[in-house]
Amino acid sequence: MHQRLGSSSGSPGTRAGRRSSLALTPEDEPLVDVANRSPPPSNIPSALLYSPPEPLELLCVFPERASRAREALDSFRRDMDTRLPHVVLIDARQPQSLDAILLARAIKGMKNTQHIIIVAIVKKSAYLKDDFAVLPYLEAGFSRVMVETLGATAWCAEILQARAAAASARAQIGAVAALAAATDRCRDLVAVTDDQQRVLLTNKSWSRMLGWRSDDGPRPLTDTVGGEALRLASTGARDWEAPVMLRRRAAPDPILLPCRGASVALARSTSHIVFVCESSTDGERARGSLHSIRRGSLDVRSVASDGLRRTSLAKLQGLPLEAPITKVISLLSTATEGAPPSTVACIERAVDMLRTSELYSPQMKEDPKLRAEDPIATDLIGALLSREQVNTNLFFMQGPTNVLSSRRSSNDSTVVRSQTNRTNIKHKTSGQLRELLDTALSWEFEIFRLEDLTRGRPLAHLGLALMGGRFDVCSTLECDERTLLHWLTVIETNYHAVNTYHNSTHAADVLQAVAYFLEKDRLKTLLEPLEAAAALIAAAAHDIDHPGTSSAFLCNSRHPLAILYNDVCVLESHHSALTFKLTLNDERVNIFKNLDRETYKTVRHNVVDMILATEMTKHFEHLAKFVNVFYAKAGGSKEDGMQTDEPLSLDTTALSQPENVILVKRMMIKCADVSNASRPQKFAFEWARRIAEEYFLQTDEEKARELPVVMPMFDRATCSVPRSQIGFIDYIIIDMMEAWAAFIDMPELVNHARNNHTRWRELDEAGVSSMADVKRAMRQQAIQSPPTSTSQPTAEE
Repeated sequence: MHQRLGSSSGSPGTRAGRRSSLALTPEDEPLVDVANRSPPPSNIPSALLYSPPEPLELLCVFPERASRAREALDSFRRDMDTRLPHVVLIDARQPQSLDAILLARAIKGMKNTQHIIIVAIVKKSAYLKDDFAVLPYLEAGFSRVMVETLGATAWCAEILQARAAAASARAQIGAVAALAAATDRCRDLVAVTDDQQRVLLTNKSWSRMLGWRSDDGPRPLTDTVGGEALRLASTGARDWEAPVMLRRRAAPDPILLPCRGASVALARSTSHIVFVCESSTDGERARGSLHSIRRGSLDVRSVASDGLRRTSLAKLQGLPLEAPITKVISLLSTATEGAPPSTVACIERAVDMLRTSELYSPQMKEDPKLRAEDPIATDLIGALLSREQVNTNLFFMQGPTNVLSSRRSSNDSTVVRSQTNRTNIKHKTSGQLRELLDTALSWEFEIFRLEDLTRGRPLAHLGLALMGGRFDVCSTLECDERTLLHWLTVIETNYHAVNTYHNSTHAADVLQAVAYFLEKDRLKTLLEPLEAAAALIAAAAHDIDHPGTSSAFLCNSRHPLAILYNDVCVLESHHSALTFKLTLNDERVNIFKNLDRETYKTVRHNVVDMILATEMTKHFEHLAKFVNVFYAKAGGSKEDGMQTDEPLSLDTTALSQPENVILVKRMMIKCADVSNASRPQKFAFEWARRIAEEYFLQTDEEKARELPVVMPMFDRATCSVPRSQIGFIDYIIIDMMEAWAAFIDMPELVNHARNNHTRWRELDEAGVSSMADVKRAMRQQAIQSPPTSTSQPTAEE
């Protein structure tokens, strides 16, 4: 027989029908702190889990004679019409009298019984004879197993635990039901998955738009959802916002909707994924929270604005305008028709990426091992490529709209190398200086010896030798050599000699590298004399008035330059602007004064574009565009693991388009700007020492002024200079130099970079770390490789 007790508990020591004397009263409620024993989920308000106190409904099934489980089940069903019990105790001590396992399974098979606590009362001997004696009961649906006892204390403790579990389960089930009801009435599309990424719950809006019924049962998430949202969901991101591609059941074409998602984790791993997609129906949309009550009210301003918006969109669609990216997305969407599901998924992800505004923005890989072993990945490279500035597409970064109106054929487009104006000015130089300048077009050019011979004025001397002599910039710009000399002098004067790296010696080094590149056959036949002159001008002035600190430092310190340029491309914008300000303000230095308007605009666009291209935040953008245009694509990609190790083959057919020549000029000045690591070892070591010292000074100032430390690894007390160079070569130099070296046929660029990388690796393994250690290594290197000339340098007369 079984009996329902209206009190809070009953004792297994008493037979059925006897009311326990341990019934809990309202005064005993503080003894059972349900909230502390089973805290609610943090994302569900506690008010939603609150339930008023009620007597614990206890059902005891203790047969006095042999009976069938069906009789007890029929009696249980009759009592369900009044109220479901919280706890059911079933006597499992005598299987011949009552099949407790069969009864538990039958109860769990009924509706609305998933939250009922079912306790099996077993004999002590049966409980202790097997380590896994409780498993059959748990598999049958029992919540717990209790050994028979006559002690009232044990009985009371068991009922109190059952009460806590029952109250918590009922409250949470009620909260879930309330949230499900709210979701079902939401206009947004909502779907919830399980830990195996199967869709378990969808609201009416989801089912109505996609054609999936709620009674279809669990289905794989990939059958319905695709795009960037699916990728972010699979990574376990906590919250995200991304477009989602939803596949409808009866329609071949998917729909793209904005999606907000979240991952719910009851433990360490994700247990549920929630998708909330904005509805894109063209019908009437609710405005205000009282739409369902005030159905007849309309917002006239909203209706009017919607009408104007639709009219504007119609006008835009009627204009003869279409961006290339729109065509690409349209073609990719068409390619999904009839394609295999795996191909469709890849295309949808590609479309999602193309819809973003920053197609070439670099992102550091989430590789814990890489970050732990290589601080360059998080400090130096992250700082160089950080976007402290607002990502605005500047005019000149888009490429100049005015290019050379006419290009000569490959037969007559060679840059003129005239010597006619070289002797116009008797520029006094020593014998050693003249000998050194005669080697200005050698990749082993002694730039630091030039710095010594000219007493820190290498740019004017080298610039006059290259621009005024070898490349005859004066003839191209229709100016005299005296004006060019004045211009070089003014530009060099505005470099800061106190900077250890960003000074006129660095400008002269970049100028020499650009001149060396221009001598290569491919660039000789590609660039016009006016473009070559613009490249040399940009190289000479690309870092003018550099303060010795990064753009991020200027933004953090609220420097006037950062305020002036709105934290966007601060230094490069200042370099290009100051170049033209100094040039145009004085006729004695204005090398552009004799150019006509259109020619001046062309030169200005080229100079500004190349100076802005030296901004490191755009490094991967320029490199990726250059490789995509001039190199044949290899099959597969790094992401899908199908990329081959075969070198890319050069494709020069794109050189006939002027906009692609812009990519060449940007890559040329970029490679010249960071060519230090691709120079012979003695030069690479000295440049590494200078740049490290400048970074150290910036870090010192940041700490002194309590500013954010942009590159924390460049602390002079802890920094490893060899590791910084190893990372710089790995992440920045190698890929770029390989692409550029193949383009201009200059393999020594890559050879020097690899040799320097090997040498830095050897020093790192040998324990060389500080600047002093690097200097000692440089002296040892100098002893092992003595200079070719032993004469002492003399200053300029």
